[in-house]
Amino acid sequence: MLAAAGTLPAQAPSGAAAPGWTFTGTVDFGFVSATGNTDVTTVSLGDKLVASRGRWTLTQVFAQVYGKTDGVESANQLRANLRAERTLVDGIGGFAAVQFERNAFAGFDRRMDQFLGLRWRAIEDSTDALTFDAGGVLTQQENTDGASKSARSARGAMAYKHIFKPGTFFSQGVEYVPDLEGAGAYRLNSETAAVAPLSSRVSMKIGYVFQYNSRPPTGFGTSDRVFTSGLQVSF
Repeated sequence: MLAAAGTLPAQAPSGAAAPGWTFTGTVDFGFVSATGNTDVTTVSLGDKLVASRGRWTLTQVFAQVYGKTDGVESANQLRANLRAERTLVDGIGGFAAVQFERNAFAGFDRRMDQFLGLRWRAIEDSTDALTFDAGGVLTQQENTDGASKSARSARGAMAYKHIFKPGTFFSQGVEYVPDLEGAGAYRLNSETAAVAPLSSRVSMKIGYVFQYNSRPPTGFGTSDRVFTSGLQVSF
């Protein structure tokens, strides 16, 4: 699971009642249609919702890419996750998360990751945010050939965000998940995004996701690359 580095949740003064929940969010949409010599249709959808209250932050993320080539489904990748984080001391928080993925074109019908770990906010100012995650993952996966497995893994992740001006930013996330039960097996995920505003709430977003699995299901490749461009609505 990757998440762009964000703002540090406000903390209530000692002994004071915590403020109510605050909510922020974005919705992404992209569409490509080409007809003639090539018949291609691709749709990308996504959202990110963040709720904060005192030391607590809840984050929900959804992303899907669906495509057809000459009327035949050629892409159908879905990812959804939910994360709860609590600030323990300044700059350090503990988190628990669950993530669901489906991508038959990568060889699996269902992958469920359950995360537990710590986050360190190394940099947090008006223009830059840098965070690091460390923890563990329990994964249950069901492949398209009927095989299934459960594995324990470690997890390390980095998320960086640079704000050029209000509404214009670049973000980069990297996640490394080595399997603790299979020597040499690991997953590596990278997510890059650039956003520039078109109005006070609508922006243009360009994204690139790279996913690598050193031991994919039999008959499938080790890597997937997804490039998206479209609109992002903030609220």
